[in-house]
Amino acid sequence: MSSPEDQEFHVDLSVSAVDEHKRFLIASIVAGCAILFIVLTMTTSLSAHLLPMSDEYLQVLIPVAADGMEPLGLKSLEHDIKDNSATVRGTVENRTEYAISGVVAVLEFQDTTTRFPQTVEAPVDPMELGPKQTGSFTASATLQQKVAGYLLKFKLAPDGPVLPHKDDRPTLGITPQ
Repeated sequence: MSSPEDQEFHVDLSVSAVDEHKRFLIASIVAGCAILFIVLTMTTSLSAHLLPMSDEYLQVLIPVAADGMEPLGLKSLEHDIKDNSATVRGTVENRTEYAISGVVAVLEFQDTTTRFPQTVEAPVDPMELGPKQTGSFTASATLQQKVAGYLLKFKLAPDGPVLPHKDDRPTLGITPQ
């Protein structure tokens, strides 16, 4: 006579058999694909195609001033250019009703040959500009040739979008026509 434990219903199929070799092979393939995916997203432009990071998307991060215009106002700008070195100092005001953090002044210095431009990023001090608060920046560069000029723009953090600015410097009594 058999015991109730021996009479338990059991279907034995070849699929239900445990195969440790197949399990290890499948896990290795999945892990290899995951590592390859991570390396590809870090070293190629694959992540740009997968993520919704475009210039239009980053424009949402730019605050708007109360008048609907540029969020920053350039209050002063001074430069000291001697031969192939230049130092630029300036102040900028937050024209919005919100605090802006991580504003960086980006200066692209041009030399007389325009072959060797140099870009310098200078953080605006203080790091967080409150509403209607003014911050300052200073940037210096030494070029291979004589300095011909520079371009100034502001960015939100080093990798953020470009922040438009309004030139609010005093005009010294000169009225544009």
